[in-house]
Amino acid sequence: MSEERVRYGSSSGPPCIFCNIVDALATPGVVAYRDHETAVFPSLHQRPQNLGHMLVVPAEHVSNIYRLDRRLGEALMATVSAVATALKRVWQADGVSVRQNNDPAGGQDVFHLHFHVVPRFANDGFELGEDRFPFGVTEVPLEERIAQSAMLRAALVEH
Repeated sequence: MSEERVRYGSSSGPPCIFCNIVDALATPGVVAYRDHETAVFPSLHQRPQNLGHMLVVPAEHVSNIYRLDRRLGEALMATVSAVATALKRVWQADGVSVRQNNDPAGGQDVFHLHFHVVPRFANDGFELGEDRFPFGVTEVPLEERIAQSAMLRAALVEH
């Protein structure tokens, strides 16, 4: 069985949390957008200065960018672009950062390919100081993440 068809972090490991979120097996109501190829949901860990931090993932399990084919890459980038545009408008951000990490040495901590799409504000300290990302994050309650999803979902429909 190919890795992309396994709904787990690895063939012998625990279930992949992102697969479970996409399939609505974990945190029901938190997915802001889903099509056949991509899904979007708020990050569990967000900096208070950057609320609305979303994750864009492939709907099927792909562990990292090295395993990404062109067709899915195009779909992911289209979703990332739409989410960035909507986040900037909804959260009245001054800008948006997009990040993607691979392998433990590259900062990947969930082994399901994902793009961080983060609303940014002038002097928000996202990349500087002791509270820079990922050190200044807090765990956002499920209810708040569901509300963030609803806001993004409405903005994506308007777009």
